[in-house]
Formats: sequence, structure tokens, C-alpha cells
Amino acid sequence: MLRESALQYLKTRDAKVGETVQLGWFVFRIVEGRTGIDLESLDFKALASFTSDFHIPEQIHWAQHETLRRVGVEEQPCALTDPALVSRSYTPGGKNTFIERGRPTSETDCGWYVGVVDETLDFTDADSFVHQSLYELTIRDERLARFWLLPVGYRIYFDSEEPRIEEVEQGEPQQPSPAALSAESPVT
Repeated sequence: MLRESALQYLKTRDAKVGETVQLGWFVFRIVEGRTGIDLESLDFKALASFTSDFHIPEQIHWAQHETLRRVGVEEQPCALTDPALVSRSYTPGGKNTFIERGRPTSETDCGWYVGVVDETLDFTDADSFVHQSLYELTIRDERLARFWLLPVGYRIYFDSEEPRIEEVEQGEPQQPSPAALSAESPVT
């Protein structure tokens, strides 16, 4: 369904083989098909690695929209290439992980913070954090993918079998202050 919808849209445009396009949250590469253009998707296994198998992108697409439906909110778009601020204490798959979407601090910020409960690093020290793309984070920790489209004001804890979603009031951030979000934080 994802491939078909994207192809239908691209066939109304001047799409050319070899181009890479972003449609919604996904990135596709246009390839030659049997009867015109076809698509490959990022494979969610390695950076800049494409596949014609849409199984994983379809699962992510369904999970994202099912999460939005369950929570009862509209999506707040972001892109795979958008950076999240990530605590250096975070370990992919860790039980003490949480993610929180706060207000973006710039045009290149989607507002996501990936951290740990009981953070020991200094929130005011930019060296305590790195920026990573949502795609890179998803490759390393697939649990996160279904939540990336939630709007500002949601925190998700991964401390149990089923992640806990809670709405947080702006002004009660678990994430670092805007001073720690400066562009001086290294990008990995």
C-alpha cells in the first residue's frame, strides 16, 4: 500500500529514475520498473541502503498510524533526516530509555530528545549530548519508529514490555534546557 500510494503520486509528477524523494516520513529512490518507474525504500538496516522489499517500511507506516489513532492525535510531521538530541547515556534497547517531543528550537530541529531516566550527565553541558538522525536512531533501536510522528508534548518510556505514553505539559520538560540544544552539540 505504501509503495502503491507513493508511485501513484509520483506518476503525476516529473519523477525520473535515479532521483531520491521524501514523501511524508519515508525516503524512496526511483528506479526503472517493468512498466515505468518503481521504488526502493531505505531498508532500516544501514545508512543509505535501499531495498525493493517494503515489508519493514510498511510495518513502520502501519505502527505509526496505529499509534496516532490509539493516542487520538494528528501527526506532527518530521523526516528521517531530522536530528534528535540524544543523551550520551542512552543505549539502544535500554530499559531506562525515554523519548520526549518538545518544541523545536530551530528550523532544523524536530523537537525529539532521546534520554534515560535518572540521567547522570549534566543537562547544561553540550558535551553530554549528540545529534543523531531519526533514521540512524531507528536503525539502532526499532522500538522508537512508531512514535516519531507524535506531536509536541508526549513522552514515551520504554521501561516495560509495552512502552508507556504520557502527555506532558510544556514547562515540565524531562529533556535538557534549550541552552544544551545549541548547534555546538556534535552530530554523529
